[in-house]
Amino acid sequence: MTTASSLDLSRLGAPTLVKIDYDAALTARLLKFKELWDAARAKDPSLPAFDVIDASGNPVTQFDPNVVLEQEFTYGELAVEQTINDHANALRLATAVDADLDHLALTYKATTRLVLAPATDTTAEVLESNEELRERAQLSDEARPLFGLTPGGYSWRVRKLFGDRVKDVRVLRRPGGHIDLIILARAGDGAAPETLIGDIQAAFDGEAASQSTDIVTVRPARIVPTTVQAVLAIPDGPDSAVVVAAATTAIAALGAQRHRIGGVLHRQAVGAVAMVGATQHVMVPAPLDDVVGGDDGAPWISSIEVGVEIVR
Repeated sequence: MTTASSLDLSRLGAPTLVKIDYDAALTARLLKFKELWDAARAKDPSLPAFDVIDASGNPVTQFDPNVVLEQEFTYGELAVEQTINDHANALRLATAVDADLDHLALTYKATTRLVLAPATDTTAEVLESNEELRERAQLSDEARPLFGLTPGGYSWRVRKLFGDRVKDVRVLRRPGGHIDLIILARAGDGAAPETLIGDIQAAFDGEAASQSTDIVTVRPARIVPTTVQAVLAIPDGPDSAVVVAAATTAIAALGAQRHRIGGVLHRQAVGAVAMVGATQHVMVPAPLDDVVGGDDGAPWISSIEVGVEIVR
């Protein structure tokens, strides 16, 4: 896979345009106020001394009206600075969300948000998530004919054309100009039906649809099913049903996250996410080892069994 296709931009720390520091801003305001007040007293000695801060600008009392006013002004100043940072983040592909992300992806990456399921009389339309749109948008440069199709470019095209049915794509180069497009479907365990494989293959059979030197083969991802069993050690007292439900939900969320081609369902991670509520310890009888997808496989949790052991 290319760097662009494996890089999760949302995990990057967003640079800060304006540094926000309440204490420093308040100190600067109080020192400036004292400077101006002392200048005013030099002209009018009848004015009282401003002696509620020390030499470093730290208040010696929090109840002086001028200190309270400067605190309020500082709060407003920081609110403006935070707004500046928020607007800057809305203009970055790594941190933009919703409508801002739609605008960036379309304007600069020629990528629009997919409709995964159209609206019906009783349900709203289901749209591609921010994470999926961001991931596709950052791949768009690799699909431009000027640069030739990279593995990331093939992935971008598959997900653009079939994103409502495709959850993940892995592009493998083999000797002799062969390109394998490994497909993980959205539905169920991710096993791609023959109709989906055929549709994608047809989309890349034309000369204009791929590199002229590439021989493209589309095949389904290998599903690696596993049963997850966890035993929660909890003290006597808490409602075990609530704890079991929370652990089951957490394990299912982990499974959904790792359900990608080349993903790894770590046994240790199962125990970590199942440490919910009053749980003191988690035993994981299954799987016995990490479940590894490899180049063309995707881990899939086929069932979750969560038990309880009462610790007295």
